[in-house]
Amino acid sequence: MRTLVPMLGLAMLLAACASTSPPAAPVAPRTADGSGVPPLPTLDPAQTRGHNFAVQRCSGCHAVGLDDGGPQGGPAFYRLSRRYNPLQLEHRFSEVSAHGFDRMPAISFTAAEAEDLIAYFDSLNGN
Repeated sequence: MRTLVPMLGLAMLLAACASTSPPAAPVAPRTADGSGVPPLPTLDPAQTRGHNFAVQRCSGCHAVGLDDGGPQGGPAFYRLSRRYNPLQLEHRFSEVSAHGFDRMPAISFTAAEAEDLIAYFDSLNGN
């Protein structure tokens, strides 16, 4: 009986936690200005087109900036930009355009759009 009371209290505490609002999103590392989210670098025209494409076509499932905020269905672009080099991205985008990848549906885009998106990914690494 003595162990039942603490376990009942623990169960009530967990139930109360489950009924509260979801936990806050992970906090991005602090930057020099203390904002937590690094600003996007100045983008050249190809990088700007790639950014705009990402916002329009990818941001429903991916965080396309330099943070983890926003949709979490797919990995954040800044993480992908560190995982894949431009040649690997080109190959991955070709797969995605043709038949999707993993949980990602096929999303058609042109070779020029893929090049712009690769340029944008490069900007996420400060290039």
